[in-house]
Amino acid sequence: MSGAVMERLVHAARQELGRTLASLCAEIGAAESSILVPRDDSHLAFFASTNPALMQDGAPRVPISASFTGIAFRTSQTIAVADASSQSQHYKAVDELVATRTREFAAIPIATARVLGVLTLVNRAAPATGPFMLPDLKRAEALAADIAQSLTLLPGLTGSETHERDLRETFGADFIEELTQLEAGERRVVFALVGALLENRSA
Repeated sequence: MSGAVMERLVHAARQELGRTLASLCAEIGAAESSILVPRDDSHLAFFASTNPALMQDGAPRVPISASFTGIAFRTSQTIAVADASSQSQHYKAVDELVATRTREFAAIPIATARVLGVLTLVNRAAPATGPFMLPDLKRAEALAADIAQSLTLLPGLTGSETHERDLRETFGADFIEELTQLEAGERRVVFALVGALLENRSA
């Protein structure tokens, strides 16, 4: 599979997830929503978002150790706050990029046997008011559960270094060395498929 085909697959996945997030926002009264996935051991990267600015190459990576989103990723627990920007755990670089102050915020882990990413809700859209309430969070958690199985393929598609290292430890260096004979796009597909098989076996 060529790199161009892989790029089209990733683009299509991002578009479809973006539409799903937009529907969620309309349903619960959120201004915007995003999905972040691990880029390395220390950062999460935006994979899909209703905010086009966050889909640009210059979008900041969110630190796992110093953000509300990272807390949700590390603990596999939903995080919800009424005024995120006033708290030290809020990662302000995203606000600076989109020129919007984050008030209401929620981070919902997307998980199967392990946490694969985080779904975020940012600010209320008029006429909704107040923090995200339990029914809103439950709906977002249900969506996160629905898309979790699809996200098992995303680490391979997005080139997660952590995912590839996990597979190297599982199958050994010789197996991974043989994969170097493949093109980059083909290699990512193999990683993704093997990862999905491992997830299914552990479920």
